[in-house]
Amino acid sequence: MKKNIMASAVLTLVSGLAAAQSNVTMYGIVDVGVLKQNNVAAGAAKSRIASGGIAPSIWGFRGTEDLGGGMKANFNLEGHIAADTGAAIGPLMRRQSNVGLSFADSGTVTLGNQYSPAILAFAATDPRGLRENFSALYSWAYNSGALTAGNNGNNDAGVFLQNAISYSNKVGAVGVAGAYSVSETRGAVYSLGLTYAGPVAFSAAYQSSNNPGTTDRLSSMATVGVGYTLDALTAKLNYLHGVNKNAALVETSKVGVVGLGLDWRTAPNNTVIAAVYFGKDKNRGADKTTSLILSDEYALSKRTTLYGTLAYADAKAGATLLTTIVAGGTAANRKTTLLNAGIKHAF
Repeated sequence: MKKNIMASAVLTLVSGLAAAQSNVTMYGIVDVGVLKQNNVAAGAAKSRIASGGIAPSIWGFRGTEDLGGGMKANFNLEGHIAADTGAAIGPLMRRQSNVGLSFADSGTVTLGNQYSPAILAFAATDPRGLRENFSALYSWAYNSGALTAGNNGNNDAGVFLQNAISYSNKVGAVGVAGAYSVSETRGAVYSLGLTYAGPVAFSAAYQSSNNPGTTDRLSSMATVGVGYTLDALTAKLNYLHGVNKNAALVETSKVGVVGLGLDWRTAPNNTVIAAVYFGKDKNRGADKTTSLILSDEYALSKRTTLYGTLAYADAKAGATLLTTIVAGGTAANRKTTLLNAGIKHAF
């Protein structure tokens, strides 16, 4: 009898645990294409299979538990891979490893490794929505302190914040979010984002990183942008301003990037995007790059998209990664053409 009672109790416990975990979802994106480029460095391939044409190749787990009274617990674990080789990019859960609580009327608090609220706001008005390549994602990343000696370690390319606590909320069309990365043995990071969604969209973002163990600022970035949608057309204009210092706190760059773009939904499942970016380091006039991008994205289904992107970069003699919108940059004092065609599948 006791054995039956215990067996029943174990089955009930297991059933309860299974029910509690039933809302856990495994998800991911696989994005691979062929990338052709002229004017590459000596010994580099002009054609290659490339991961992440329009979206990062990722995998992860996320879930929520309803705690009642409008409160939910949530978690997210997310890794990054190079789908062309299967190699991991960075630590196992480089992109996200966090847990938090959300409240029906008062927002969400999240702890751990997470996306920067500033870059999430920036994405709303970047001309290409911060596509994984050929977008201001790289203007943001390269000006975030990633290229500066003494980078604080809590700021992963300006995109992911480690040791962070964040708060986000949305009231009607207005979204607000902020995060603080605790310095510990690294350096503090401050991140703020504001968005307004509607036919006229708006975004503003600010992020800064400190030198480890001090309140000395190594890098800071700010963006402001606007978008306007009319029927099948959406126009976007954004400005990014980034300042970097070296470990001795000497200013090394002051970069401005202007992005202008137009999305044209030619059919319910097809979008053409045209964009231009002007990047310049005000401290080094020769560090200047102008980039033009034309792309088409055709959705075969809600999960599968075919894409083609043509990019042209005019990099001046002193051009560096700070003014590029191309992953890895392009050769200085050259006019470079890149063609990327591939397929993205989400699961």
